[in-house]
Amino acid sequence: MNLKNPLQLAYGLAVVLLIVGILSYTAFSAKAPDEPVRLMFQCSTGKVLFDHKTHTAESGYGIACTDCHHHPENAEDKTSCRVCHALPEDGSTPAACLNCHDADEAKVENMLNQSDAAHKQCIGCHKEKGSGPEDCKACHAAYSF
Repeated sequence: MNLKNPLQLAYGLAVVLLIVGILSYTAFSAKAPDEPVRLMFQCSTGKVLFDHKTHTAESGYGIACTDCHHHPENAEDKTSCRVCHALPEDGSTPAACLNCHDADEAKVENMLNQSDAAHKQCIGCHKEKGSGPEDCKACHAAYSF
């Protein structure tokens, strides 16, 4: 029996299957969601894992996007919270704030940093609606991934 032909057949079959696999993966890959499914916030007191689906789904809390995101009228603007809720070193107002706020309204001394804004909004909603964790350790955890 000649081993050269079966070996060539095996290699040929492996190459064909590899090509079919790559084409299938690229042609039928899953569509990325419009919003992030989960967000991991880094902080000094432990990472916070936020799950959009739990908050927005009817089977979860059923909260509308506009209940948390305070500038939904400009749906094209995908500006990160960190653009406005990160205090500039030089004390100036970030340009993104002035897209929605008047200059006197968007002064740096009136601006909450991201963690203060999240604490005020998240904990306030959890207490008001009587659902979700209110204890620090319930959100701030030592995730290992």
